[in-house]
Amino acid sequence: MIFVLCANPALDRLLIMEELSLNEVNRASQVTETVGGKGINVARAIKQKGGNPRLLIFEGGSTGEKIKKGLEKENFLFTSWPSDETRITTIIHEEKTKRHTVINEPGPLVSISTTLACLHFLENNLRKGDYLVLSGSLPRGVRLDFYALLIQISKRKGAFSVLDTSGEPLRRALPAAPFMIKPNVREAQEALGFSISSWEDKIKAVKIFENQGVELVILSDGKRGVVANYRGEIWKVGMKKEVEGGGYSIGSGDTLVGVVVEYLEKGKSIEESLAAGVSCGLANTFYPGGGIFDEEKAEELEKDILIERIKD
Repeated sequence: MIFVLCANPALDRLLIMEELSLNEVNRASQVTETVGGKGINVARAIKQKGGNPRLLIFEGGSTGEKIKKGLEKENFLFTSWPSDETRITTIIHEEKTKRHTVINEPGPLVSISTTLACLHFLENNLRKGDYLVLSGSLPRGVRLDFYALLIQISKRKGAFSVLDTSGEPLRRALPAAPFMIKPNVREAQEALGFSISSWEDKIKAVKIFENQGVELVILSDGKRGVVANYRGEIWKVGMKKEVEGGGYSIGSGDTLVGVVVEYLEKGKSIEESLAAGVSCGLANTFYPGGGIFDEEKAEELEKDILIERIKD
Protein backbone atom coordinates (compact mmCIF):
# COMPACT_ATOMS: atom_id res chain seq x y z
CA MET A 1 0.00 0.00 0.00
CA ILE A 2 1.10 3.55 -0.75
CA PHE A 3 -0.07 6.17 1.76
CA VAL A 4 0.23 9.82 0.73
CA LEU A 5 -0.06 12.55 3.35
CA CYS A 6 -1.16 15.93 1.99
CA ALA A 7 -1.17 17.97 5.19
CA ASN A 8 -1.85 21.27 3.40
CA PRO A 9 -4.20 20.60 0.45
CA ALA A 10 -5.63 23.42 -1.62
CA LEU A 11 -8.25 24.24 -4.17
CA ASP A 12 -6.17 25.33 -7.16
CA ARG A 13 -7.78 28.17 -9.09
CA LEU A 14 -6.09 28.56 -12.49
CA LEU A 15 -6.46 31.82 -14.40
CA ILE A 16 -5.27 31.74 -18.01
CA MET A 17 -4.60 35.07 -19.71
CA GLU A 18 -2.56 36.43 -22.60
CA GLU A 19 -0.16 38.39 -20.39
CA LEU A 20 -0.30 39.81 -16.86
CA SER A 21 -0.06 43.60 -16.69
CA LEU A 22 0.81 45.02 -13.28
CA ASN A 23 -1.23 47.98 -11.98
CA GLU A 24 -3.79 47.32 -14.72
CA VAL A 25 -7.16 45.58 -15.01
CA ASN A 26 -6.54 42.03 -16.25
CA ARG A 27 -9.10 39.65 -17.73
CA ALA A 28 -8.73 35.89 -17.76
CA SER A 29 -9.72 33.97 -20.88
CA GLN A 30 -10.26 30.77 -18.90
CA VAL A 31 -10.79 29.88 -15.24
CA THR A 32 -10.65 26.35 -13.83
CA GLU A 33 -10.72 24.91 -10.32
CA THR A 34 -8.88 21.69 -9.46
CA VAL A 35 -8.33 19.79 -6.23
CA GLY A 36 -4.65 20.34 -5.50
CA GLY A 37 -1.78 20.30 -3.08
CA LYS A 38 1.50 18.48 -3.66
CA GLY A 39 0.39 15.24 -2.04
CA ILE A 40 -2.80 15.09 -4.07
CA ASN A 41 -0.77 15.65 -7.24
CA VAL A 42 1.51 12.76 -6.21
CA ALA A 43 -1.46 10.47 -5.54
CA ARG A 44 -3.02 11.42 -8.88
CA ALA A 45 0.15 10.38 -10.72
CA ILE A 46 0.28 7.08 -8.80
CA LYS A 47 -3.34 6.41 -9.68
CA GLN A 48 -2.79 7.20 -13.36
CA LYS A 49 -0.02 4.57 -13.40
CA GLY A 50 -2.38 1.94 -12.05
CA GLY A 51 -1.79 2.29 -8.32
CA ASN A 52 -4.44 2.73 -5.65
CA PRO A 53 -2.94 5.12 -3.08
CA ARG A 54 -4.62 6.09 0.15
CA LEU A 55 -4.65 9.84 0.65
CA LEU A 56 -4.46 11.36 4.13
CA ILE A 57 -5.55 15.00 4.36
CA PHE A 58 -6.36 17.76 6.80
CA GLU A 59 -9.36 19.77 5.55
CA GLY A 60 -12.05 22.15 6.72
CA GLY A 61 -14.79 24.59 5.81
CA SER A 62 -16.56 24.99 2.47
CA THR A 63 -13.28 24.67 0.56
CA GLY A 64 -12.54 21.44 2.41
CA GLU A 65 -15.95 20.11 1.33
CA LYS A 66 -15.03 20.91 -2.29
CA ILE A 67 -11.76 19.05 -1.80
CA LYS A 68 -13.54 15.94 -0.51
CA LYS A 69 -16.15 16.01 -3.27
CA GLY A 70 -13.38 16.38 -5.84
CA LEU A 71 -11.49 13.41 -4.42
CA GLU A 72 -14.67 11.32 -4.42
CA LYS A 73 -15.29 12.27 -8.06
CA GLU A 74 -11.78 11.02 -8.93
CA ASN A 75 -12.47 7.80 -6.98
CA PHE A 76 -9.67 8.34 -4.49
CA LEU A 77 -9.47 6.31 -1.31
CA PHE A 78 -8.89 8.90 1.40
CA THR A 79 -9.04 9.58 5.12
CA SER A 80 -9.48 13.13 6.40
CA TRP A 81 -9.24 14.95 9.71
CA PRO A 82 -10.71 18.38 10.48
CA SER A 83 -8.89 21.71 10.28
CA ASP A 84 -9.83 25.34 9.81
CA GLU A 85 -10.87 26.51 6.33
CA THR A 86 -8.74 24.88 3.61
CA ARG A 87 -6.72 27.33 1.54
CA ILE A 88 -7.14 28.38 -2.09
CA THR A 89 -4.12 28.64 -4.37
CA THR A 90 -4.35 31.09 -7.27
CA ILE A 91 -2.25 30.25 -10.33
CA ILE A 92 -1.83 32.74 -13.16
CA HIS A 93 -0.64 31.29 -16.47
CA GLU A 94 0.41 33.71 -19.22
CA GLU A 95 0.07 32.21 -22.69
CA LYS A 96 2.38 34.76 -24.32
CA THR A 97 5.33 34.50 -21.92
CA LYS A 98 4.63 30.97 -20.55
CA ARG A 99 5.16 32.43 -17.07
CA HIS A 100 3.47 30.73 -14.12
CA THR A 101 2.71 32.86 -11.05
CA VAL A 102 1.50 31.05 -7.93
CA ILE A 103 -0.16 32.86 -5.04
CA ASN A 104 -0.40 30.67 -1.93
CA GLU A 105 -2.77 31.58 0.87
CA PRO A 106 -1.72 30.79 4.44
CA GLY A 107 -2.56 27.25 5.40
CA PRO A 108 -5.33 26.54 7.94
CA LEU A 109 -4.82 26.14 11.66
CA VAL A 110 -4.63 22.45 12.55
CA SER A 111 -5.22 21.28 16.12
CA ILE A 112 -3.01 18.99 18.17
CA SER A 113 -5.86 16.44 18.34
CA THR A 114 -5.96 16.30 14.52
CA THR A 115 -2.22 15.68 14.19
CA LEU A 116 -2.39 13.03 16.93
CA ALA A 117 -5.23 11.30 15.09
CA CYS A 118 -3.04 11.14 11.97
CA LEU A 119 -0.11 9.75 13.98
CA HIS A 120 -2.29 7.08 15.58
CA PHE A 121 -3.79 6.15 12.21
CA LEU A 122 -0.34 5.50 10.74
CA GLU A 123 0.80 3.63 13.85
CA ASN A 124 -2.18 1.30 13.38
CA ASN A 125 -2.20 0.96 9.58
CA LEU A 126 1.35 1.10 8.23
CA ARG A 127 2.73 -2.33 7.38
CA LYS A 128 6.14 -3.66 6.41
CA GLY A 129 6.92 -2.82 2.79
CA ASP A 130 4.36 0.01 2.57
CA TYR A 131 5.33 3.44 1.27
CA LEU A 132 4.49 6.67 3.09
CA VAL A 133 4.83 9.81 0.97
CA LEU A 134 5.11 13.06 2.94
CA SER A 135 4.54 15.83 0.46
CA GLY A 136 4.29 19.60 0.66
CA SER A 137 4.27 22.28 3.33
CA LEU A 138 2.92 21.96 6.85
CA PRO A 139 -0.10 24.07 7.85
CA ARG A 140 -0.17 26.30 10.90
CA GLY A 141 -0.35 24.53 14.24
CA VAL A 142 1.55 21.45 13.09
CA ARG A 143 4.92 21.04 14.78
CA LEU A 144 7.87 21.50 12.43
CA ASP A 145 9.28 18.07 13.21
CA PHE A 146 5.98 16.34 12.31
CA TYR A 147 7.49 14.70 9.23
CA ALA A 148 10.43 13.49 11.32
CA LEU A 149 8.00 11.77 13.71
CA LEU A 150 6.24 10.08 10.80
CA ILE A 151 9.54 8.90 9.32
CA GLN A 152 10.40 7.33 12.67
CA ILE A 153 7.03 5.54 12.72
CA SER A 154 7.69 4.27 9.18
CA LYS A 155 11.03 2.83 10.23
CA ARG A 156 9.51 1.05 13.22
CA LYS A 157 6.91 -0.47 10.92
CA GLY A 158 9.39 -1.48 8.22
CA ALA A 159 7.83 0.95 5.71
CA PHE A 160 9.58 3.25 3.23
CA SER A 161 9.21 6.98 3.86
CA VAL A 162 9.39 9.45 0.96
CA LEU A 163 9.89 13.14 1.74
CA ASP A 164 9.21 16.01 -0.64
CA THR A 165 9.17 19.28 1.27
CA SER A 166 11.39 22.30 1.84
CA GLY A 167 12.63 24.78 4.42
CA GLU A 168 12.50 24.00 8.11
CA PRO A 169 10.32 20.85 7.80
CA LEU A 170 12.98 19.38 5.48
CA ARG A 171 15.84 20.33 7.79
CA ARG A 172 14.04 18.89 10.82
CA ALA A 173 13.20 15.64 8.99
CA LEU A 174 16.62 14.86 7.49
CA PRO A 175 18.16 13.56 10.76
CA ALA A 176 15.41 10.92 10.82
CA ALA A 177 16.85 9.60 7.50
CA PRO A 178 13.87 9.07 5.19
CA PHE A 179 14.22 6.40 2.50
CA MET A 180 13.83 8.92 -0.34
CA ILE A 181 13.89 12.68 -0.83
CA LYS A 182 13.25 14.76 -3.95
CA PRO A 183 14.57 18.32 -3.47
CA ASN A 184 15.08 20.72 -6.34
CA VAL A 185 18.33 22.67 -6.48
CA ARG A 186 16.95 25.65 -4.56
CA GLU A 187 15.57 23.46 -1.77
CA ALA A 188 18.85 21.51 -1.55
CA GLN A 189 20.84 24.75 -1.32
CA GLU A 190 18.68 25.92 1.59
CA ALA A 191 19.05 22.59 3.38
CA LEU A 192 22.80 22.19 2.84
CA GLY A 193 23.95 25.81 3.01
CA PHE A 194 26.01 26.07 -0.16
CA SER A 195 25.43 27.11 -3.78
CA ILE A 196 24.66 24.31 -6.25
CA SER A 197 25.41 25.30 -9.82
CA SER A 198 27.90 22.89 -11.36
CA TRP A 199 27.81 19.15 -11.98
CA GLU A 200 30.37 18.74 -9.18
CA ASP A 201 28.09 20.67 -6.80
CA LYS A 202 25.22 18.30 -7.54
CA ILE A 203 27.37 15.22 -6.93
CA LYS A 204 28.53 16.74 -3.66
CA ALA A 205 24.95 17.49 -2.61
CA VAL A 206 23.53 14.03 -3.27
CA LYS A 207 26.49 12.43 -1.49
CA ILE A 208 25.92 14.61 1.59
CA PHE A 209 22.29 13.50 1.70
CA GLU A 210 23.44 9.89 1.30
CA ASN A 211 25.83 10.32 4.23
CA GLN A 212 22.85 11.50 6.29
CA GLY A 213 21.23 8.12 5.74
CA VAL A 214 18.97 8.80 2.75
CA GLU A 215 18.97 5.77 0.43
CA LEU A 216 17.48 7.47 -2.65
CA VAL A 217 18.15 11.13 -3.44
CA ILE A 218 16.58 12.66 -6.56
CA LEU A 219 17.93 16.17 -7.14
CA SER A 220 15.93 17.94 -9.86
CA ASP A 221 17.08 20.95 -11.83
CA GLY A 222 14.35 21.75 -14.35
CA LYS A 223 15.41 21.43 -17.98
CA ARG A 224 18.92 20.50 -16.83
CA GLY A 225 17.59 17.15 -15.70
CA VAL A 226 18.06 15.03 -12.61
CA VAL A 227 20.97 13.71 -10.58
CA ALA A 228 20.11 10.74 -8.39
CA ASN A 229 22.02 8.77 -5.77
CA TYR A 230 20.60 5.34 -5.02
CA ARG A 231 22.43 3.40 -2.33
CA GLY A 232 25.78 4.83 -3.38
CA GLU A 233 25.23 4.62 -7.15
CA ILE A 234 24.96 7.97 -8.93
CA TRP A 235 22.72 8.39 -11.95
CA LYS A 236 22.33 11.25 -14.41
CA VAL A 237 18.99 11.59 -16.18
CA GLY A 238 18.36 13.98 -19.05
CA MET A 239 17.11 14.15 -22.61
CA LYS A 240 19.04 13.12 -25.72
CA LYS A 241 17.75 16.28 -27.39
CA GLU A 242 16.21 19.47 -26.08
CA VAL A 243 12.48 19.11 -25.57
CA GLU A 244 10.27 22.14 -25.18
CA GLY A 245 7.79 21.54 -22.38
CA GLY A 246 4.17 22.56 -22.49
CA GLY A 247 4.57 25.53 -20.16
CA TYR A 248 2.64 24.22 -17.14
CA SER A 249 5.47 23.55 -14.70
CA ILE A 250 3.32 23.28 -11.56
CA GLY A 251 3.04 19.68 -10.43
CA SER A 252 5.72 18.15 -12.66
CA GLY A 253 7.97 17.36 -9.68
CA ASP A 254 5.02 15.81 -7.83
CA THR A 255 4.32 13.68 -10.89
CA LEU A 256 7.94 12.49 -10.90
CA VAL A 257 7.70 11.49 -7.23
CA GLY A 258 4.42 9.63 -7.69
CA VAL A 259 5.58 7.65 -10.70
CA VAL A 260 8.95 6.73 -9.14
CA VAL A 261 7.23 5.51 -5.96
CA GLU A 262 4.65 3.51 -7.92
CA TYR A 263 7.37 1.87 -10.01
CA LEU A 264 9.51 1.03 -6.99
CA GLU A 265 6.49 -0.37 -5.15
CA LYS A 266 5.90 -2.64 -8.15
CA GLY A 267 9.50 -3.86 -7.96
CA LYS A 268 10.84 -1.99 -11.00
CA SER A 269 14.54 -1.17 -11.24
CA ILE A 270 15.91 2.25 -10.34
CA GLU A 271 16.70 2.92 -14.02
CA GLU A 272 13.11 2.14 -15.09
CA SER A 273 11.71 4.17 -12.21
CA LEU A 274 13.81 7.26 -12.90
CA ALA A 275 13.19 7.16 -16.67
CA ALA A 276 9.43 6.83 -16.20
CA GLY A 277 9.34 9.51 -13.49
CA VAL A 278 11.23 12.08 -15.55
CA SER A 279 9.26 11.41 -18.75
CA CYS A 280 5.87 11.56 -16.98
CA GLY A 281 6.93 14.73 -15.14
CA LEU A 282 7.79 16.34 -18.47
CA ALA A 283 4.53 15.10 -20.00
CA ASN A 284 2.70 16.76 -17.11
CA THR A 285 3.90 20.18 -18.29
CA PHE A 286 1.46 19.91 -21.19
CA TYR A 287 -1.51 19.92 -18.78
CA PRO A 288 -2.61 22.60 -16.30
CA GLY A 289 -3.25 20.14 -13.45
CA GLY A 290 -0.62 18.45 -11.28
CA GLY A 291 -0.24 14.68 -11.65
CA ILE A 292 -2.02 14.65 -15.01
CA PHE A 293 -0.30 13.47 -18.16
CA ASP A 294 -0.96 11.73 -21.45
CA GLU A 295 0.44 8.17 -21.45
CA GLU A 296 1.31 8.26 -25.16
CA LYS A 297 3.14 11.56 -24.72
CA ALA A 298 5.06 10.15 -21.76
CA GLU A 299 6.04 7.05 -23.74
CA GLU A 300 7.16 9.22 -26.65
CA LEU A 301 9.31 11.35 -24.34
CA GLU A 302 10.76 8.31 -22.60
CA LYS A 303 12.30 7.19 -25.90
CA ASP A 304 14.53 10.28 -25.72
CA ILE A 305 15.50 9.84 -22.07
CA LEU A 306 19.24 9.49 -21.53
CA ILE A 307 20.05 7.77 -18.25
CA GLU A 308 23.57 6.81 -17.30
CA ARG A 309 25.32 5.57 -14.22
CA ILE A 310 28.24 7.79 -13.23
CA LYS A 311 31.36 6.17 -11.88
CA ASP A 312 33.43 8.10 -9.34
